[in-house]
Amino acid sequence: MGSEPLPKKPLILLFGLPFVFLFSVSLVVLFSATYLLTHPLQTPKLLGATTNYSAFSSQPPTPVMMGESYISKEARPLILKRFLESYNSPLAPYANHILEVSEKYNLDWRLLTAIAGNESLFGRVIPYNSYNAWGWGVHSQGTVRFGSWEEGIERVARSLKEDFIDQGLTTIELITTKYAPVSIQNGYPWADNVRWFMERLEQGKGYRE
Repeated sequence: MGSEPLPKKPLILLFGLPFVFLFSVSLVVLFSATYLLTHPLQTPKLLGATTNYSAFSSQPPTPVMMGESYISKEARPLILKRFLESYNSPLAPYANHILEVSEKYNLDWRLLTAIAGNESLFGRVIPYNSYNAWGWGVHSQGTVRFGSWEEGIERVARSLKEDFIDQGLTTIELITTKYAPVSIQNGYPWADNVRWFMERLEQGKGYRE
């Protein structure tokens, strides 16, 4: 039998379908490109880029002053504990106790920690077996020693309240005049250091941050 020519419809399907497919794909690509050019993608907002962060009761002032903390009470235990841990402080496990005693004597929640930071690197450099991280009664005649960290926190907080705050020494500079009077003639570096640690706590910034 001789070969017969293929019918016209199969020829059209065989050779025409690829061109139809390519043409369709080209239209889709062209339409998609046009849409993207005329409708640019929006950058999603970062979850943390908000002004109302739960740790703050309102926006913190600059510079931070004693008695003007804007950190909510609920956030303070975690912030203080992490702060002390960043310095490998032996006071870290007593963060809650520091806050409780500070509230008991109506002290700025950062004050005890800031003084300890300036005097002993948060309890890391202290007279042997003294539990005295605040340089309290450390002089040539002898050194005040406490029986535990809890006792030290309580005693220093009570003295700050009764012998400083209640006597009208209500700012870091005024506290300096009695706590570290030698610092006054050098331009109040004691006050500057204590305030710096207080500001770091207010900002939630630990060591190396």
